[in-house]
Amino acid sequence: MDENPIAADAPVPVPVPAPPPPPLPSVRIEPRSPWAGWLIWLVPVIAVVVGLWLGAKAWFDRGPVITISFLGAEGLEAGKTKVRYKDVDIGTVTAIRLTPDHARVEVRAELKKFAGIDTMLVADSRFWIVRPQVSVSGVSGLGTLLSGPYIGLDIGRSRVEQRRFVGLEVPPIVTAGVAGRRFKLKASTMGSVSIGSPLYYRRVPVGQVVAADLDADGAAVTFTVFVNAPYDRFVSQRSRFWHASGVDVSIGVDGVHLRTQSLASIVGGGIAFQDTTVGGRPGETEAGADTVFTLYPDRTLALKQPDLEGHDYLALFASSVRGLQVGAPVEFRGLSIGEVTAIDIESRPDAANPEPRIAVRIRVYPGRLPTLPSTRRTQPLSDRETLDLMTAKGFRAQLRNGNLLTGQLYVALDYFPRAAAARVDWRRDPPLFPTVPGSLDSFQDALADITDKIAKLPLDQVAQDVHGTLAAAQAALTHTDALVLQMGGELTPEARATLVDARRTLAGLNRTLDSVDHLVQPGAPLPAQAGATLTEVSQAAQALRTLADYLERHPESLLRGKPEDRR
Repeated sequence: MDENPIAADAPVPVPVPAPPPPPLPSVRIEPRSPWAGWLIWLVPVIAVVVGLWLGAKAWFDRGPVITISFLGAEGLEAGKTKVRYKDVDIGTVTAIRLTPDHARVEVRAELKKFAGIDTMLVADSRFWIVRPQVSVSGVSGLGTLLSGPYIGLDIGRSRVEQRRFVGLEVPPIVTAGVAGRRFKLKASTMGSVSIGSPLYYRRVPVGQVVAADLDADGAAVTFTVFVNAPYDRFVSQRSRFWHASGVDVSIGVDGVHLRTQSLASIVGGGIAFQDTTVGGRPGETEAGADTVFTLYPDRTLALKQPDLEGHDYLALFASSVRGLQVGAPVEFRGLSIGEVTAIDIESRPDAANPEPRIAVRIRVYPGRLPTLPSTRRTQPLSDRETLDLMTAKGFRAQLRNGNLLTGQLYVALDYFPRAAAARVDWRRDPPLFPTVPGSLDSFQDALADITDKIAKLPLDQVAQDVHGTLAAAQAALTHTDALVLQMGGELTPEARATLVDARRTLAGLNRTLDSVDHLVQPGAPLPAQAGATLTEVSQAAQALRTLADYLERHPESLLRGKPEDRR
């Protein structure tokens, strides 16, 4: 049996015919549109065009690119550090790199493009890094404590454009926008003046020191000072500049002087000036920019009355010149008529003075010397004739102590009527001026002469003479008494009275000679006292000379005592 027999009564499936296949599509050929390919490249093309436009715009809007060289780039960052002019951002640092020799740092900065930017980048424009700084002139750059350092710009006045610059390591004291004028000062030393030190006019700060350079030959220092307007009008052709640095203490023959300006000048130094115009108002002859002046060491030398003509002379002294300095005054009875210009040792001793003497060179201004009347001449006497007449009357040079406390000496020109005859030796160059010993030396010499004269007194001979005279007087008195006794009855009253008077006179003379003999005899007080007096006078002269020598070496001992006394 079939396992799956089909039921006899089951219907027979009728096959269903398959649906007809769909009709095949027909192909219709149409011509291609000419814009179909461009639509595909439209977006890239637009992107390229926009990019080119943006690039061109950026190129045309791009400002100048400059390179600044510094010794170091502390605090500078590419893409962050700004370039500023008058606190306005005009550019940004784009790159920082070392130079090929590794000695400096080149900072590349891109500036913004705006009207006039090219005129700011000229040959004398200056760039520097602004950082917090504390100096004599004040505190600056405090804003960079939060924002960081930036590069400052000061526009120059040149018309030559430039793109490479050497940056300043120190910010400039005065920028181009400050009104005023610059002047040059020549000095032998820099002293305590530095860049940024103040400049004073009648103790009012009117400017600053902006530069200090050593001359090429090394002989002087040139300072550049800037005087702010409107004070620059007080700088005239007759202005005098001097160091007003710190505390100016001067000790001379006229005492101790203390001068100061302000606290800033005491700390960091400074320069002061004053107009010396006479008979007019200051500023009538204003000095032009970059005028060169002399910078004097102190106010006294700066304001010293100038002399148009001065004559040099040489004075030779045999005594010590300790305490005499170059610049010491030459005076005539208290009136300054010159100054000491040099001190040296005389290299040509002669037979009269075999020991080398000290040669003091002095400058005398004839206009300050006293004039002599010329009654027998129609023309006035020349300076040489005047000086010859004055020296003939005892006009000499002498060293004198001007200050016992400091031991300072000066040269005095005065009349000494008892001086030995002498003349100015006009054959020497400079002429040799006659001198006399100093006042202290003269006193010591006079004291020594007195001692020598007392020591030469013949006291022994005087004692012998007095003793002989006393013996003769006693013999005469004895003879007179014997004569009176023999002739007592034969003499008239008048003769007897005369003999009595003579006897009295002889008795008085006897007493006087006895007293003298008592004083001058060996072992008597007078010779002993005279000898002691001579010894004391000699010791006093020696002590005076020792004291004078010690005070010349140590004048400060008058206040502080000897070194061994201060222990």
